Amino acid sequence: MSNVLFSMKFNQDLPKTHVTIKRRKYTAFPNPILSKAMASAPAFAPLILWTLLVFQSFEFGHSEAFANVSCFGTEREALLKFKQGLIDHSKRLSSWTSKDCCEWKGVKCSKKTGHIFKLDLRNPCFETSPNGYISCLDKSSLAGKIHASLAELKHLKYLDLSLNKFSKQKIPQFFGTLQRLEYLNLSSAGFDGNIPHHLGNLSNLQYLDLASRFGEGSLTTNNLQWVSKLSSLKYFHLSSIDLGKSKDWFSSINMLSSLQSLQLKDCSLEKLPHSLSVNFTSLIFLDLSGNSINSIIPPWFYNFSKLEHIDLRANHLKGAFPRTLFDNNQQLSFLDVSHNFLGGQILKNFSSLYKLHELRLASNNFDGDVGSIIRGPLESAQSNLRICDFTANNFSGFLPSQLGSFKDLECLSLSRNLIWGPIPVTLGELSSLTKLDLSHNKLSGNIPVSIGRLSNLEVLDITNNSLNGVVSESHFANLTSLTHLSTSSNELVLSFDPAWVPPFQVQWINMSGCDVGPKFPLWLQTQRNISNLYMSNANISDEIPNWLSDILLNVIVLDLSNNMLKGPISRMDGNKMQLLRFLILSGNSLSGSIPDSLCAMGNLLYLDLSKNQLSGTLPLCLKKLEALEWILLGDNRLSGHFTNSFCHLKQLQVLVLHRNGFDKVLPKCLSNLTYLLLLDLSDNDFTGEIPPFGQHSQLLSLIDLEKNSFTGSIPSQLCQLSSLHFLSLAQNNISGSIPLCFGGLLSMVGDTSDQPYWLDMPSINVLVNTKGTSQMYSKTLQFFYSIDLSANNLNGKIPEELTRLVELQNLNLSQNNLSGKIPSNIGNLKNLESLDLSNNGISGRIPPSISSVDFLSCLNLSFNNLSGPIPSSSHLRTVDDESVYRGNDGLCGAPLSKVCPGDEQHPNIDGQDGDFRNGGEPNVGNLDIHNWFYAGLGPGFTIGFLGFCSALHFKQSWRISSFQAMDRIIGKLMISRTITTLRFKRAFQER
Repeated sequence: MSNVLFSMKFNQDLPKTHVTIKRRKYTAFPNPILSKAMASAPAFAPLILWTLLVFQSFEFGHSEAFANVSCFGTEREALLKFKQGLIDHSKRLSSWTSKDCCEWKGVKCSKKTGHIFKLDLRNPCFETSPNGYISCLDKSSLAGKIHASLAELKHLKYLDLSLNKFSKQKIPQFFGTLQRLEYLNLSSAGFDGNIPHHLGNLSNLQYLDLASRFGEGSLTTNNLQWVSKLSSLKYFHLSSIDLGKSKDWFSSINMLSSLQSLQLKDCSLEKLPHSLSVNFTSLIFLDLSGNSINSIIPPWFYNFSKLEHIDLRANHLKGAFPRTLFDNNQQLSFLDVSHNFLGGQILKNFSSLYKLHELRLASNNFDGDVGSIIRGPLESAQSNLRICDFTANNFSGFLPSQLGSFKDLECLSLSRNLIWGPIPVTLGELSSLTKLDLSHNKLSGNIPVSIGRLSNLEVLDITNNSLNGVVSESHFANLTSLTHLSTSSNELVLSFDPAWVPPFQVQWINMSGCDVGPKFPLWLQTQRNISNLYMSNANISDEIPNWLSDILLNVIVLDLSNNMLKGPISRMDGNKMQLLRFLILSGNSLSGSIPDSLCAMGNLLYLDLSKNQLSGTLPLCLKKLEALEWILLGDNRLSGHFTNSFCHLKQLQVLVLHRNGFDKVLPKCLSNLTYLLLLDLSDNDFTGEIPPFGQHSQLLSLIDLEKNSFTGSIPSQLCQLSSLHFLSLAQNNISGSIPLCFGGLLSMVGDTSDQPYWLDMPSINVLVNTKGTSQMYSKTLQFFYSIDLSANNLNGKIPEELTRLVELQNLNLSQNNLSGKIPSNIGNLKNLESLDLSNNGISGRIPPSISSVDFLSCLNLSFNNLSGPIPSSSHLRTVDDESVYRGNDGLCGAPLSKVCPGDEQHPNIDGQDGDFRNGGEPNVGNLDIHNWFYAGLGPGFTIGFLGFCSALHFKQSWRISSFQAMDRIIGKLMISRTITTLRFKRAFQER
């Protein structure tokens, strides 16, 4: 907009007076000195007038000759030399051949002096075709070199070379000699290198734009001191110029007291001065978005009383947003602070937003009651507010009915907050609304039928709430503009009349998690513009209809996973869906073989047909899908040998074929897939040796080849996989020793500097043998570090180098023929949770360091040749089970019943049995217990006896009963004594 204003300015004509001499019209400008002279000497007026007319005739005769030439020859020659250095494929400068250079396209001459004052060679393609500017710019851009002849245009005030391709050349230093320049636009023109400080000589410059908006060129600067000399500058745009090393950027700009517009978007700025007096208080437009500013919003922001546009999005701003900024800026119409770390109640106790058009607060930590905000501060702006975006904050409360009064509101986005309660019926009164996003909240109740009155609504997103009830055609009665419909992850039942014809042609449909079935929705047959269709887990138990492929001619994403779809998969005609990029049909009951028509989807990136009943072999034409990045075919009945078709898929990142019936040898060319991240071929019948992954497949982070029939040794090339954090070769026929170089697996030794980008896709599921069981890992798989080499024929020692893998959480080497000792520094594996070395031939003692592994919850050392005492430590209490050490006859100590030599029990010094350990020393703990017992026995008996005597003294009935009982006891004792005496006498006599 600003360059348009400047263009209007430079096209204005100066005031002029017209005279006619010899029937020719000339332009004369008044001379005040001569007018005064004529007034003071009226007698000589005729003579003076005649003389003036003579001189004027000569002067304007010269002007007439000049007018015939139309422009100065030197300037015309300068432009022609400039043209010779240019490359003009689109013939934009085809008019630069006539004699009158003032008529050339992009050239403007002053009507007063005849000199060229404006050269506008901005690429017009962006302005005429805003939706396709990238390809359009390539066709109509000027290229080549900037000739120094432009320095001859001494009267040039306006120069625009923007949106061209002057690649690999610097901004010419001679631009600094064009001292009359008021407008200079070199944005997105492809210039590289440092910005010349000579531009500081342009003291008349009012507009300077060097931004790189579309990634053209890579201008940099380490010093902005030259900017401080541009005292007339009003518009200063440096977006996408790296200012990270320019420490003086703020102090230099602070000298520009006339500055009205400042755009420093994506300039790698990191700091804002906290306390500094600001000179450029005339600022109206401020854009500091897309930087890395890590600070609070400084107090000097309050001085910008004229600001109308503030854009601070996508920084690292923190703290509370200063509400004083609102109080001092009554003209504020645009505020964007989204994607920062700001918090607090930004709009509390504030009521002067009456000019606000756009309010964007997304992705911060703002909180407060959304109902109070709408009823309070935003109510003053309801007549002007067009966009309100509170996405991803902590706003709570319920939506008030007052929302219906925002008649001009076009966008309302409140997603990812804590808003609860019903959707107000008054939303149906927002007649201008084009986008309504209430997703990811806690909204409940039914969807009001009034939503169906929003005829301008294009986007309706209520995903992931607690909404319930039935949705019928009345909810969409007048939604004629709807293109995006998302109702997923609610408890909604979508029930439509089979004959219903929707009033819209929707592009994006997401009804996953809703009750759409049991039949396929028939209203879909009326849609012809579908680009994204998500209906996973939608309770559809039906065959794929024959018409489905006919309505998906423009589809890019198709997700029908986790339903009960049945019938042959060949109903999906790939010849009709050639734009498809994501095909997800997993978790159904589809049958038959994969059709060859699938290969017609030349743009396919993601293929997931896992968890079905597919059979047969893979089509050989798969190699035609050169764009494929993900292939998920696990849990089917596929079979056949593995051809080298996959080796042609150079972009392949994920290959999952587990639990099928594939056989034969894997082609070695698989190891040449440069972008491969994840390989899961487990539970098949593959034979032969493992391909030498490593040299070319540097990004591989997961390899699962367990439950096959691989032979040979573990390829040493695996050690080159710096990103590997999951390796399972279990249950094969692999022999040889564990490579010593495994200790160099960088991702497992804690070197995370070269970790690959792991896509967060929930469809990745890997069965892991850990902690004595088989567990399924999915979303947490990218954070799980594991090596499983169990159930093979490996021999040799456990390499000490393995103890360098400090990130390891699961290590399973069981059921092999390993020998030697457990590495003494096994305790270095601080993150180990499960260790299984069972069923080997490992000997020696259990290293004491194993007791220092804090997270160890599962240990299995059974059926080896271990001997000696089991280390005792509180860390091993979680594995205090005899079965852990079973089958090691030489082990002793707790938790086994076998006592280690020297740990037997011996009598103590008092003649009592005691426990002596550690070289015959008494168990001090047991002695202490005995001492306490005997020390408390006497006082306890005395207190008990006194209590009993006191009861007898005060209770007569108890006393009488007690004496009677004593008499009976004494009587029985006397009888027993007499009988015993008689027996002894009789025995004596018989002897």
